[in-house]
Amino acid sequence: MAGRKGQNLLEGALRLANAPGRSHPARLGAVLKHMAHALGFSSATLFLTDSDRTHLNRFFTADNPGATTPCLIPFGSGCAGRCASTRSALRGTSAELHPEEPRREGENEFLVLPLLEGARLIGTLSVASVSGTIAPAVNRKVKGYLPILGLILEGMRLQDQATRSRRSVPVIAELGKLLNPPLPPTQLLPRLIRACTSSGLAACAVVRLNEGGAGGTRIFKGCRSELRPHLPRLLQAEELVAQAALQSGLPQDDQTAPDDAVFHVLALPLSFDGNIMGTFTFFGGPELAGSEERTIAESLVKVLSSAFAEAISSGRISSFFTEKDKKLKELSLLYRMSNTMLSTIKLNKLIHLTLTALTSGPTHFFDRAMLFLTNERSGVLLGMLGVCNDSTLSLGSAAGRRGDLLASHWDITEEEMAAQRDCEFSRQVRSIRLDLGDTANVGARAVLEKRLIFVPEPQSDLLAQIDPPLSAFAVSPLIAHGQVVGVVVVDNALSGTHIGAEDLRFLQLFTNQAGMAIENSMLYNKIEDTNRQLFETQQHLLQKERLAAIGEVATGIAHELKGPLVSIGGFASRLKKKLPKGSGEWENADLIVREVIRLENVLSEILLFAKKATICYAPCNVTEIVKESLAVVTPSLEEHRIQVSSHFNNSERPVLMGDGQQLMQVFINLFLNAVDVMQEGGKLTVISEAAKLEGASAVCVKVKDTGGGIPLESLNNIFTPFYTTKERGTGLGLPIANRIITNHGGKILVNNQPGDGVEFKIILPLGS
Repeated sequence: MAGRKGQNLLEGALRLANAPGRSHPARLGAVLKHMAHALGFSSATLFLTDSDRTHLNRFFTADNPGATTPCLIPFGSGCAGRCASTRSALRGTSAELHPEEPRREGENEFLVLPLLEGARLIGTLSVASVSGTIAPAVNRKVKGYLPILGLILEGMRLQDQATRSRRSVPVIAELGKLLNPPLPPTQLLPRLIRACTSSGLAACAVVRLNEGGAGGTRIFKGCRSELRPHLPRLLQAEELVAQAALQSGLPQDDQTAPDDAVFHVLALPLSFDGNIMGTFTFFGGPELAGSEERTIAESLVKVLSSAFAEAISSGRISSFFTEKDKKLKELSLLYRMSNTMLSTIKLNKLIHLTLTALTSGPTHFFDRAMLFLTNERSGVLLGMLGVCNDSTLSLGSAAGRRGDLLASHWDITEEEMAAQRDCEFSRQVRSIRLDLGDTANVGARAVLEKRLIFVPEPQSDLLAQIDPPLSAFAVSPLIAHGQVVGVVVVDNALSGTHIGAEDLRFLQLFTNQAGMAIENSMLYNKIEDTNRQLFETQQHLLQKERLAAIGEVATGIAHELKGPLVSIGGFASRLKKKLPKGSGEWENADLIVREVIRLENVLSEILLFAKKATICYAPCNVTEIVKESLAVVTPSLEEHRIQVSSHFNNSERPVLMGDGQQLMQVFINLFLNAVDVMQEGGKLTVISEAAKLEGASAVCVKVKDTGGGIPLESLNNIFTPFYTTKERGTGLGLPIANRIITNHGGKILVNNQPGDGVEFKIILPLGS
């Protein structure tokens, strides 16, 4: 009867082992639970060995059916480890258990049996009881379950093998996609690593490429999300095993257990024609040590090595052609820059062409270029222009087909130059002034040291106001005939492209030619300015000669006319007194007297203009002179209903050394001119204030009227002698006033507002 009952128990366990729709781990758990319940055990645990047969690395329990728990119990340690080591049944107590062997409270005696497949150890079965000693009869019944457990484990092994076979298919398929057409390593490796981890071939994969030289080592890595906390420890283990594979040129196997998680490590060298390019390291479970997974990994690495060798050769060829194209582009740019230098001498156009050549086109050299010219007088670098690649247009050819590398020279339209000047970046550059005496500034150092300076990591600098901020940038001086005429600043802040040694070499060559072009243009402009000044001086001398001749003739005529006019005036005045007032004869005599007086005034002005002025220097209070001049013309102002608004700074009494009478004549002349243009009334504004004249203290007197202003066609002639728009004027008032102010070291400026009025500014230096 007992035998029949035992047979029924095994039949039930066998049905559980073959239950459809359940996973093999779930079947294991169900059989263990069935056994523990049927034989009265408090727990039942099945331990499995690793591929090296040195450790028990996972177990299944009756309490948690379907779940696999990792462990690391060396053979010979604990009850389960000793059973695995001796391959014989043994009994033990809870005190003899390994820390990773599960136990329940109250369990004291354990029975552990080896699970064998022929002569090969698969694992150990451990059962425990809380009721007392496990009887020998129960021992025999437990052994009856061992074949059933072995059957389930064999099925699980076959299923794992099939799964591993299937898992290689997506990896190989993905590799085929990546190699047709072949991708560069930076794109190929991350995708291949992702395929390995997602397919289950590896829990973590690391590729270490030995680039040699200054390039050092590049590492590509990837792992499943649940293993990311272990990644730092895995990378430490990978470095050790990868170095061993690199040195030996042979595959390396190892095990690592970061944070109680056990991984098998397989490092394979990436080699082609005896050249080791790096390593491919896989982290996984015990199955990674199996021949099938190893074969897949080795095949994958062989194909990958060939792909790398092809990619390296292809990259070298591509790099050669790229370098060749770049050299051709550089030479064509330098050639066209040389022709452009000969095609124009306009400094403004040369500046635009220089910066546009560096930044234009889809394959431009730099994202942004800025030009600063030296100003030796002020000791600063002046921001002249800034050009960005995202706003500039491709340069057109003034001769030849557009796009022809050897076209005659570049050209740029006025509209394009205006657009470049008006962009926000250019406005930022034009607002910058760099002190040439500040050696902390890179621009000043480039000028003083006459060499190109590259700044890979910009710190605080006087160019900090540029937006977006400067990335790695270079400053190259523009040198012509041993003198630095300016600097060009370039960077790649928009694209983030690295500025290499070849870029700097080309920039040096380019700015050398640009410096000569800009220097030639500046010299030409100086020659033009000198010629223009010479012409103006010649005209001024001719004008002076003509005026001197006119003055000499006028002086002679004035002296000759003055005697007869005095006689005519005297006789007319006596005749006027004898005639009855109001009669026709009296009015004729009165007209003669008035005209004689007017002619005498004209002759006096002519003699005054022709006479060489002599200044009687004495301390003069400008405010008092202006007030006295206003008092002289007050009757005329009141007669024509002209309002006077005056403002004088009473806190200051501007005193200068000069001729008070001549200065009063200037202001009276200006006031009377205002009366002439405001016959029907208006407003005269007089303001005295402090000013600067060529950096020295000065006083400025403003005289403004509301007489409608000076006609534009007459504005350039108001200081020309004998030029007048008045019916009864001599045209000498303003020339005399201008000469007096000039003789006092001052200036007279005109601010004309047509339709409103005119403002004269008299600026006189103090203490002169």
